[in-house]
Amino acid sequence: MNSKEVTKKVIKKEELFILDVRNQNDFKDWKIEGEKFEYLNIPYFELLDGVEGILNQLPKDKEILVVCAKEGSSVMVAEMLSEYGVSVSYLQGGMKAWSEYLEPIKVGDLKNGGELYQFVRIGKGCLSYMLVSNGEAAIIDATRMTDMYIDFARDINAKVVHVFDTHLHADHISGGRKIAELTGASYWLPQKMRRK
Repeated sequence: MNSKEVTKKVIKKEELFILDVRNQNDFKDWKIEGEKFEYLNIPYFELLDGVEGILNQLPKDKEILVVCAKEGSSVMVAEMLSEYGVSVSYLQGGMKAWSEYLEPIKVGDLKNGGELYQFVRIGKGCLSYMLVSNGEAAIIDATRMTDMYIDFARDINAKVVHVFDTHLHADHISGGRKIAELTGASYWLPQKMRRK
């Protein structure tokens, strides 16, 4: 299962059982959250000798997703569970992919034509925006995952002409300058952020 599919489950408030095989501290610090998600956290090193001991803790009637940091451990655990007939999948790219995924959501139509999209970095809670009008796009507070914005603009037949960073970002690394370089767009910064 990829991050886009998990995001859809969060948005649609669907059920999902997550077996998180990262260490307990990482799980306590940060996990995939959904209103109808259930969790079991058992570090993968406790499962190296087999998964028999946790089979009775897994639901028989719910979709099960195994999650780890980068994917490798979750593949191993999912394969072991599958050998016992458990219907299971793993998160492609692990929590690293989850932390970088952006979901574009249309949040409004402009009065005189055009749309406003919010790019939700659901794994980290960051928001960025794309304003589209007359085939042109302006991107506001982009993250470093620049391909998502450029690909999305191309898919909706919009040319990126402006990129804005509204403040110094404490929650992410800006991709604004890179997007401007790749697209030829004007790059706008607040006065305090401009180089002298």
